Amino acid sequence: MTTQTAIIYLHYLINLFPGKNIGLIWDKHSSHYCDDVLNFIEKNNNDNNKKATITLAIVDEGLTPIIQVPDVAVNKIFKQNLKKRYYSYRSELDVEVGKKIKVSKEKIVEMILGSIADINDCSTKQLLIHDAFKYCGLNPWSSENSLKAFKEHLDELENNNILKAMILTNQEAVQLE
Repeated sequence: MTTQTAIIYLHYLINLFPGKNIGLIWDKHSSHYCDDVLNFIEKNNNDNNKKATITLAIVDEGLTPIIQVPDVAVNKIFKQNLKKRYYSYRSELDVEVGKKIKVSKEKIVEMILGSIADINDCSTKQLLIHDAFKYCGLNPWSSENSLKAFKEHLDELENNNILKAMILTNQEAVQLE
C-alpha cells in the first residue's frame, strides 16, 4: 500500500459509511502513519461538511500478529495455506540438492488464488473475522468472553519463540563485567 492508496481507501470508507464514526485500526506502516494520511484524517474530521468521522488507532510495532484483526483472522491462515501448497508442489518435483527451484508466475498465482478460495470456503463455515475480534480482545459486545479468548490467544503465542522473547518476564539482564 502507498500513501495515495491509503487516502483513496479512506475516501472509500467515508463514502461507504456516511454520517458514521469509522474506527480504523492500522499498524505503523509508513503508508498508514505518515503526515499526508494523518493530515487527511484531521482535515476530514474538522470539516463542517464531512460525510463521516475517522477515529484512528495505531497498533504498535511487534503487536500486529497479536491484536490486528486481519493478521489474526486471515493473514496467518493465508500464509499457512500458501506454504502448504508450495511444499506440496515442491514435493512433486524432481529436485536436485543445492539447486534452486523455479516456480512460474502462473503457478504462484494459482497457489495464491487457491489459498484465497480455501479461506473464503472456510469463512462460510466458521466466523473467522468475527472470532478474530474476540481473540484480539476487541469485541465490545462480549467483553467477558473476549477477554478470556484474548488471554488464551496470548498464551498460545507464547509458543512462538520470537514473541515469547518479547515478553518482559522472559527476559534476563546480562551481567557486564
